[in-house]
Parts: sequence; structure tokens; C-alpha cells
Amino acid sequence: MTNPTLESFLKDVASHQLTVNLDQGVFRDITIKKPSSSDMHYNITTRPGFLIFTGDMGDFIFERTNDMFGFFRSQDDAYHINIGYWAEKIQAGEVSEFDPEIACESVKQYLVNFLDDMDLSDLEDQEKSKQALEAVSSFIGSNQHSGEFDFWEEINSWDADEAGGLELSDFWEAETTAKTYHFVWACYAIVHAIKLYDKFIAQEQSHDS
Repeated sequence: MTNPTLESFLKDVASHQLTVNLDQGVFRDITIKKPSSSDMHYNITTRPGFLIFTGDMGDFIFERTNDMFGFFRSQDDAYHINIGYWAEKIQAGEVSEFDPEIACESVKQYLVNFLDDMDLSDLEDQEKSKQALEAVSSFIGSNQHSGEFDFWEEINSWDADEAGGLELSDFWEAETTAKTYHFVWACYAIVHAIKLYDKFIAQEQSHDS
């Protein structure tokens, strides 16, 4: 599944509204949902050092700074997300999943590196290069849409001799995953929630002044 874009996310939450359940310093609990509907609703709870995201789009726990709203807050009207860095702050929740396209691209990169070391003016290297190309083409053709188990089964049965000497024995180090749809959505959702919260606080302060 293609990850959400900012445009698609904003369409998802176009009718969502903020409810502040608790607001005591860095102890907060807010809900963002459509009126009379739980579709794509989410709740954010913070305490010192933690932000807990729960709801219809997955559950995630982040740990970083005392005030996690400060950690995630965009300083302007844009929606700045850093999914790679933020994923490092996850204590619980499904962040990445196997992606056959990314995994197959990694196999292609092994082939590129292998061919770079070949002397294509040498007949033996020409034959090895041909065998490697054919082996990778066949592998990609049968695995570009396969599941994780089938993909790794093929990797583990890879025959380097039949592939002209192209080794995949250390392929476990290669990139084979992508961030999940729900995690990326949650990253946008956290930034969006903080924007709604900041607007709410500003309105409350203006009413009190």
C-alpha cells in the first residue's frame, strides 16, 4: 500500500474536531475525531518523556523529551514530519513492514555492485555477467509481488554458482522494509493534533485576556 501523502491525510481528517480531555502542563489527553463517528479517530496522551497515540489508525508510543508536543511541533504552517528519526523514538507499535519492491531493488543493487567489479572485455567475466543478469531477472520476475516468507526462502536457496558468482549470503543486511501506512499517517496526525491544540490554547488565552 502506498503511504499517505499530506494531501490524502488532510482529506481523511477534513471533518475531524479536537476535544481536550486533560490539559495540565505536559500531562495532556486529547481526542481528534469526526462528530458522531469513530472512523479514523485518534487519541493522544502525553506525560513527561512520552507521547501515546491510540485509535482507529494504530497504536504507538514515542519516548524522547519532557514535552513531547515540543518535540513534534512544526514551527510554521507546514506539516514537517521526519519519519526516519521519529521511528527511532518508538517504544511500541508497528513501524516497518516487508516491502517486496524495496527488497527487489536491493537485489538489483547487489547486481550493480557485482557488475561494477567485472572486466567486460574479458570473456569469462562476460559470461559471469550474463549469468548474473539472467539470475536476477528471473528472481525479480518471480518475487516482486511475493510475501516475506517466500522472498527469504528464495534468498536462502540462492545459488551463486548459477548466478555467475553473484553472492547474496549477506543479504540480510540489505534494505527490505518500508514504513507502514499507519505509522506515516500517525506522524501526520500528531503534527495536525498539535496544530489544533495550539489554536485551541491561543483562543482560550484570548478569551481570558
